[in-house]
Amino acid sequence: MIPIRNITDSKGYISSVYPATAYLTFGPWIYLVPQYVPKSVLMLGYAGGTTAGLIRLFYGDVPITGVDIEDCEDFYNVNLVKADARDYIKTCESFDTVIVDMFDDGDLSQSKFIYEQDFVDSLKQKANYIIVHTNTSADMSAYDGIQLIKTLDLNDARFYYYMVNDIPTLPIR
Repeated sequence: MIPIRNITDSKGYISSVYPATAYLTFGPWIYLVPQYVPKSVLMLGYAGGTTAGLIRLFYGDVPITGVDIEDCEDFYNVNLVKADARDYIKTCESFDTVIVDMFDDGDLSQSKFIYEQDFVDSLKQKANYIIVHTNTSADMSAYDGIQLIKTLDLNDARFYYYMVNDIPTLPIR
């Protein structure tokens, strides 16, 4: 059995766990997994890669690129990029799914730029499907031009699921 490892930020908040299945529903990670088999995934805010591990568990060897401003360990064979997500999203290739899960180090608040229109506009150009992890009081008005499929509330966390381009295999009810 693999020993459980909590990966923490500078203030001791758990940002990831290893293995990915250690606390399946006691953290946000399971809710960041795309609800269909993606062709490629960009994770903005990688940390320890728990969500990448779950994507691998459910969907196998899907190409995953993880972007984080900090150095990260690669437990799940992904393409890790050390960069500022604001800059990276402007020039990167397109991805089927983009996951936005960025919090300020040592703080439980999201990086403020994820609510800015220029960042959202860049996301729309690079993704078919977008998942955003934020808090329940976030102003998501910059995302208004994207089709909202579902919102999921979990305590003080909220997950937004957006479809930018039609995904033929995604059943929308």
